[in-house]
Amino acid sequence: MKPPSNQKQKVQVIDRAAEVLAVLSHNPDGLTLTELTQATGLHKATALRFLKSLEQNGLAEKEGSGKFWGLGPAIFDMASRASRRNDLREQARPIMEAISAELGETVQLAILVGNEIVYVEKIEPENLALKINTQIGSRRPIHCTALGKVICADMEWAKVRAMLDAGGMAAQTPQTITDPERFGEELRKVRESGHAVDDREYNNLVACAAAPVRNASGIVAGLSVSSLGIAADSARFAVLVEAIKAGAERLSEKLGYKRHD
Repeated sequence: MKPPSNQKQKVQVIDRAAEVLAVLSHNPDGLTLTELTQATGLHKATALRFLKSLEQNGLAEKEGSGKFWGLGPAIFDMASRASRRNDLREQARPIMEAISAELGETVQLAILVGNEIVYVEKIEPENLALKINTQIGSRRPIHCTALGKVICADMEWAKVRAMLDAGGMAAQTPQTITDPERFGEELRKVRESGHAVDDREYNNLVACAAAPVRNASGIVAGLSVSSLGIAADSARFAVLVEAIKAGAERLSEKLGYKRHD
């Protein structure tokens, strides 16, 4: 089945915009419109239309005398964010590997993107009989995950409520929190205890404990450990909680967070 023609056109537009950005990235001193058309093969009017649209979104800008086009500030902001994310993963991985090896459980790192959490790293023992069904890059709602709770714990309630309204609070299991006020109470518990619990709220078989990861500016991620088939009020789960809190503290220190007792 062929995709609709308008969908093809959208893909072509994205491809051409990406080509323009790629050409600009290889010419740090900037290019004139004529030079850009020669490099891309685009008609001058088409190239200018792309540049104007990219400029409106901060992805391209005129440089020097106004004759030359270069990459815009939004590109460098994206690159900086990507670099910080990679640094976060690099700093977290040894700590996650140590926790996973010690506990024999799955350890995950997530950040907030929009109104969802996104997994950016995962360490799972090779000999684990049953695997936790998450992948790097996959998304989960904030209201039914321990990672969502710890990342949102220090936010202003108005912002959290707006995210809940935007993403909804669909019940994933009978244990899922679907009431905003109850979720707010859950965040208060997270602030008091320093960790969050997902007691089979996303998956009927999985209990998860998470702790916040901070840098000098505040919470930037969440670190979690998940286990299949254990109760959240068990002695075993208490061990997971303490291990993940200690790991999150070590990672926070590596990221420049200084604890104030």
